[in-house]
Amino acid sequence: MIRITTHQEPSHTVVTIDGRLTAVDLRAIRRSRKSISGAVALDLGGLDACAEDGIRLLQDWLDAGARLDAATPFLRMVLQDRKVRDSPAEHPPVTSDPDSPTQPP
Repeated sequence: MIRITTHQEPSHTVVTIDGRLTAVDLRAIRRSRKSISGAVALDLGGLDACAEDGIRLLQDWLDAGARLDAATPFLRMVLQDRKVRDSPAEHPPVTSDPDSPTQPP
């Protein structure tokens, strides 16, 4: 389950996504994206885990011009690595908790 919050800055909208992004949450992120116009900065510092489809959705948002303001170093690397999105291979969920079990989304 995730929590999505937005707040307006003078030159852009900050979208903060916290929690564990699963396939169930993709619709909420798509709704948020459609409701925001103009420049966007993504704050993913509180995103603990992200399913493969969530990675693709966030990458698409970045490719469309959103700026990545905050993320764990690992999540930042995955989001900026286009090979993840373009590869047909299966990828496990991304998690910042090393003790968290990884299960397919």
